[in-house]
Amino acid sequence: MKENIAKQKTLSSFRQIDDNIWSLVYENDYGLDELLTKGVGNIMDAVLFLQKKVRTAIMPNPAHGGFACSTFNARTPEGNYLLGRNFDYKKAPCTVCWTAPEKGYKSVSIIDTTFFIHGTEHFSLKNAKKHHRVMGAPYMAMDGINEKGLSIAVLEIKSKATKQDTGKKPIITTVAIRAALDKCATVDEAVELFSEYDMHDSIFINYHYQLADAEGNSAIIEYVNNKMHVIRQNEKNENLALTNYFLTEGGDNHDGRGYDRYSRIKKTLRKSDGIITENSAMTLLSECVLDYTHKLLKHPVITLWSAVYNCSEKSVLLCAGMDYEKKYRLSVDRPGEIIAAE
Repeated sequence: MKENIAKQKTLSSFRQIDDNIWSLVYENDYGLDELLTKGVGNIMDAVLFLQKKVRTAIMPNPAHGGFACSTFNARTPEGNYLLGRNFDYKKAPCTVCWTAPEKGYKSVSIIDTTFFIHGTEHFSLKNAKKHHRVMGAPYMAMDGINEKGLSIAVLEIKSKATKQDTGKKPIITTVAIRAALDKCATVDEAVELFSEYDMHDSIFINYHYQLADAEGNSAIIEYVNNKMHVIRQNEKNENLALTNYFLTEGGDNHDGRGYDRYSRIKKTLRKSDGIITENSAMTLLSECVLDYTHKLLKHPVITLWSAVYNCSEKSVLLCAGMDYEKKYRLSVDRPGEIIAAE
C-alpha cells in the first residue's frame, strides 16, 4: 500500500515547466543497494531489475550516436566551487529529477527525456504516466549534485567500450552515477566507489566522467584498455576540463572530437585564473554548444541543457534547449521547485 502511494505521488509530480524542461519528484524506493549487491553487467540486467522493483522496463542506452558534451570546474569570486556541464544529444526536452532515498543522500539530477520516449515520436505526460515510463528515472541521470555538494557528469568517447573483468561486481554507467550521488560526499569517496566495481559501458561506446565537490576538489575518471585512471586537479593542472577524447596517455582517441571546445574552455579559465561567476560559466557553456544534423541518423543534435552546479550552495543554474535568455534556479533541498533566475 505504501509503495503504491509513493508511486502515485511520483507519477503525479511529473509535469512540464516549459518546452525544454520537465520536472519529477521521485518518491519510490528504487532499490539501489539491492541492485549493487546483485551487480548489473548490462542494460538488460537493469531492465529486469526495474520490471520487478518498480514495474517499468525503460532504461537508457545512449550508444546510438550524437552524444558529445563538455565539462569544467571553476571557482566563483565568493569562493564557491562550480562544475559546468553541457549535454549534447538528439534534440529533446530534459527532465529534472529529485530523489531522497532513506539510506542515501538527497540529490537532484538531469535526464534526457528521450530515455522515457524510447523510440516513440510523440511524447506526452499522459502516456508517460500511463505506461509508468518515468519509474526508472533514478537510473537515467546524466549529471547531478547531492546534498553534500558532490556533482558528477558523464561524457562520451568514440572508443572501445569498457568491460572490466577483475572479479568485482559489475556496474553500468548510469547505475554508477546514481551510486555516486546517493552514497558519496566527496570526490575521493566517489573515486573509491568507482574502483570497487568492474565497469561495463553501453554497447560500442566508452564513457568518462568529471566530478567536483564542496571542498574544491575535482577529478576525471577514464577507462583505457579496461583499466581505470584518475586525473586529479593539482597545482600544475589548473582547472580540469573534459570533452570527447582521452586525457589519459595510452588512450586511442587523443585531440579528437571536442578539442575545439576543450581549448576554448581552458583558454577562458586561464585568463581568469579559474575564477568566474555562475553567469560567466553559463556564458562559457553557451559558447561551446553543438547544433547540427547527424550524418547517419539524420536527426538534429543540439545542446539539450547547460547546467552550472554550485557545489558549495548545492544548487543548479540551468538553461535548456540552447535558450540562454531563460535561466532557471533549482536546489537539492527544494524538490519540484524550478524558478526563474536573474
